[in-house]
Amino acid sequence: MTAPVHAAAPAVAPKAPEFVGVISSRVSKVITAEFEGSVQNLPIHNGQNVKQGEVVATLDDTELEHKLDQAKGAQASAKGQLARAGAAYSNARRQAAMERRLIRSGAAAPEAFRNAMAQAGQYGADGEAAKGELERANAQIAELQGLLAKANVKSPLDGVIADVKVKEGQLARKGEPIARVFDPDQLIVRFAVPSSNVTLFKLGTNVELVTSDNRVVPASVRSKDDDHDPSIDFTVFEAAIDPNYRIDEIRVGDNGHVRIAGAVR
Repeated sequence: MTAPVHAAAPAVAPKAPEFVGVISSRVSKVITAEFEGSVQNLPIHNGQNVKQGEVVATLDDTELEHKLDQAKGAQASAKGQLARAGAAYSNARRQAAMERRLIRSGAAAPEAFRNAMAQAGQYGADGEAAKGELERANAQIAELQGLLAKANVKSPLDGVIADVKVKEGQLARKGEPIARVFDPDQLIVRFAVPSSNVTLFKLGTNVELVTSDNRVVPASVRSKDDDHDPSIDFTVFEAAIDPNYRIDEIRVGDNGHVRIAGAVR
């Protein structure tokens, strides 16, 4: 008796790999604190549209104002010292000139002239020291006034706020990021691929970002980061969004998973 022949089960295509991706922008800037101070006001939130020059945070400048008062006091003191040293130097030089005339006429000893010249030299040195103090005070005042002008932190470009890092009342240190602002008209898809899958992607490879709310964003690979840290087992790719896709349906920071377009899911 012939054994029944069973049809082979159809091969199941392996599921295409997916990679974590996010909507980003070609043009973005980090907004940082120019000096250390607590955040007094933070009138922004993620996703908010801002204009270039719009205030996005206000830092407490009390300490800077105190330092400015001190610097102005040092400036006034140095000006007074410089004026006094200048007047004393002029008097000593006049005295030396008079002593020289008296020496020539035989009415004074050379020692008096030397003493007057020594005094003039000391007053001249005092004047140079006061001048140095004045220059330092002027430089400090200029620096502090420049920083005070940045207490109102402003957006460097028209764009959309993302990745707000601070809260009102929090201490922001110098150089610390406050937020990032993106140009919403320059949107791209960025995604990270482990080294074992890098060969799947080439320039021009069509991909799709499926966002967390199931929007499918078509894009095409345009570059990869060849300068990444070799100790990190991922390469970041950048893909240009299909120009026919309505970008008003997505925002910077939307995340999801990237797959090769048309791959089995």
